[in-house]
Amino acid sequence: MCRLLGLIGTPPLPARDFLTAFQPLCKTGKIKCNMEPGHLDGWGVSGFQNGRAVYFERRPESAAGDSVLFREVGERAQKSLTPVLIAHLRKASTGMRSVGNSHPFHYRDWVFAHNGTVHGAMASLPLTDAKPQGETDSELLMLWILEHIQNEPDPTAALVKLLKESRQNLVFTSLTFLLTNGKLLWAYRDYGEKRLEKGETLQEREKYYTLYYAKVDRCAVVCSEALTSVPALWEPVAQRQLAVFTPEKLAPDTFRI
Repeated sequence: MCRLLGLIGTPPLPARDFLTAFQPLCKTGKIKCNMEPGHLDGWGVSGFQNGRAVYFERRPESAAGDSVLFREVGERAQKSLTPVLIAHLRKASTGMRSVGNSHPFHYRDWVFAHNGTVHGAMASLPLTDAKPQGETDSELLMLWILEHIQNEPDPTAALVKLLKESRQNLVFTSLTFLLTNGKLLWAYRDYGEKRLEKGETLQEREKYYTLYYAKVDRCAVVCSEALTSVPALWEPVAQRQLAVFTPEKLAPDTFRI
């Protein structure tokens, strides 16, 4: 359970301003009624340099006391001229606090961040060659997705097909994620209807596992919550909708899963 942020557009991206606006969600971000406040179990920021995925920062500690570092990371990302950025504030559901369990995750110059829990991930998300570095279901989800789509000529079509065929067999609170290969940004929202926790309702899942997007200057931004400090027209990503952004086309193509 986490908060997600994605940026894509013509460099330099306004990374410093958006990370400054995003960082307070580690304490004030929405939670479900059965949760302790805060998304305080680690954070990370990733992008691309010379076509290779890089970490601008990745830490297992709370982001609550790192406002200055967030600004510095934003400035570093902005100066890097990355065309895509993904940031994550973690609220752990599986796996201890550690760097290896802190999102975003990288694999072969793909970057991924997830909000939710996949129950029984070891059995439900079998891997052929990829080896996880940490203990989370989220990293397994990324590797499982990439084993199916990374070598396909049309990764978007492959991802749509995979999600449509597989989601009914998975048990999850949410599959909501951001994924990028440095050229496109995929944003998917999907909260599950199975295995509600004690006291939890579908309405709460619907309100918590959200994504919103907006166009700001030369970039598109996607976030778990509409950032009220950023003046923009925020549009919701619908349930079971995949939105695909490119640096040149900031209005997304959307696919119903």
